[in-house]
Amino acid sequence: MPSTIRKSSIQISRPGEAQYRLSMYRDGERLQNKEGAFDLITFCRGWEIYESIELHTMEAQFIFEDAAGLMGALTGTEVFKLEIQSFPVDRTYYFRSYGIYDRIRAGQTNEVYFIKCYSDEFMKNESVNVFGNSEVIFNNNAKAENIIETLVKDKNYIGSSKRLFTEETLNEHSFIAPNWRPFDVIPWVLLRTIRKSQKGGSLQNGFVFFENSLGFHAKSYDKMIEDIEKQRENFETSPITGQAKMYQYVHDIKNTESPIDNQFLIDSVVFPDEATTMANLRHGIYSGYSVGFDPVSITSSKMGLSKDMSSTAYNYSLEDIWPRMAHLNAGKSVNPLVNMDTNVKDHMYKPKRIRYCGLPNQSFDPKFQNNPQASYEQLAELQAYRYIRKATLNHINLKITIPGNLDLYPGSGIDIIIPSIAKSGGGYGRSTNIDRKYSGRYLIKNLTHSMTQDKIRTDLELMKDSILR
Repeated sequence: MPSTIRKSSIQISRPGEAQYRLSMYRDGERLQNKEGAFDLITFCRGWEIYESIELHTMEAQFIFEDAAGLMGALTGTEVFKLEIQSFPVDRTYYFRSYGIYDRIRAGQTNEVYFIKCYSDEFMKNESVNVFGNSEVIFNNNAKAENIIETLVKDKNYIGSSKRLFTEETLNEHSFIAPNWRPFDVIPWVLLRTIRKSQKGGSLQNGFVFFENSLGFHAKSYDKMIEDIEKQRENFETSPITGQAKMYQYVHDIKNTESPIDNQFLIDSVVFPDEATTMANLRHGIYSGYSVGFDPVSITSSKMGLSKDMSSTAYNYSLEDIWPRMAHLNAGKSVNPLVNMDTNVKDHMYKPKRIRYCGLPNQSFDPKFQNNPQASYEQLAELQAYRYIRKATLNHINLKITIPGNLDLYPGSGIDIIIPSIAKSGGGYGRSTNIDRKYSGRYLIKNLTHSMTQDKIRTDLELMKDSILR
């Protein structure tokens, strides 16, 4: 069951204020006591919802304090329906429980325990497998978007009713699925998938598969960045297209006289440790060699598009790849490396690290013996692009806590304004300069919505690849 979204139905007097109902279903029927009561809010002491571009499905956790023997009615397999009224949107979630943990008896009558949940699709993924020739399974349409749609939507596999957002891809895949789960097949395919959209005629890849509150997504990092650049504050989130509204948050002094004015102020900011120059050098983020290894025919192994394995054949560098990428705050930002010491830059672009990838051998396939897919020839270069594409988004990281906002989504963007320490007087927006490194649009990597009592907070992990000019 997909989550639903609508405009807020309550008036709030302070940031993060919310109301919720929690009910439980088994075999499609809502469970209730003899008096007809079904709302579990009396037992629930708090909850968390976790979404990430690194997770295939959403997760949730509920904390229960039970003094009425509710535990005896639980099997650990129920569906929980969470209905939340909050600002700026109301939302309804469905989660399948998979276990009861950390049960503690407090006194003679009370028990405290955690119920952990995933999206229902997580459980379905554990119970089905994919086996056989991809050309048969996917009806000779083995592009990534078709493969993913079949595995996610077909009732023989996941059979999800949630929306699926993909992008067009270039290459087709030919493989034998060795009894994998659907969520094992999808990342394997995406690792070898090339975007149809190109920048400057250059091929791009770097895909992830994940779920947020809008549905499932199979997108490249470049596509996510392009969509973030299209987000606007005056647009509403569209559950149909998956395009999210842009929200701007400011780290500024709170208004004590009118708390509601603090809805879009950041509660706290943490600057995580960023990758050091030395670590980046050792991991080959700035430069290196990329080797495509053909395990069937060693002589077909390549370094990029070269015809041999010489060390000078192909080496990648961030300096060359940077113009081929989409970037956050496009036209208003620059590569953070431009400000580095020249003497250090001289070392950055001396290739050292060698990265290997397996080349799919096509010599036994009649279709490709005389006409191999050109995209396969470039997998060695694309593995370098994929690696650097992800690594550059970790150039600048930020962790923030804000009043609860259920209209934010991993894979979409958020606009952050952080004043500079060097102030010229007054409050933000007039004479205070902004921190150009940490201000700007970010990609939301992870988020956690959590609620205790009647207040929601949202914790965000953010990433971006560039600094404002």
